[in-house]
Amino acid sequence: MLSSLVAIAAPLINCIQLVPQLYKTYTTRRVADLSLYSLLLILVTNLLWFAHGAMIRDVALLVSGSVSLLVNGALLFLYGIYS
Repeated sequence: MLSSLVAIAAPLINCIQLVPQLYKTYTTRRVADLSLYSLLLILVTNLLWFAHGAMIRDVALLVSGSVSLLVNGALLFLYGIYS
């Protein structure tokens, strides 16, 4: 039971971890305080989790990886525009 909750919570939190930063960056149009290296490391991590999900055919990892990549990609896009 507990492992099922963790298995649901971990990908869900991973999906939404950058949403507040994405919103703040979009509304303030400021990226001076963002670390490009951190964003790139998060991107690599998301890519690896997505690849792992594809290799083991885990739908939860594929969905959460896709959403995480989308959010991180949007944040990196805004970083490129506003820097």
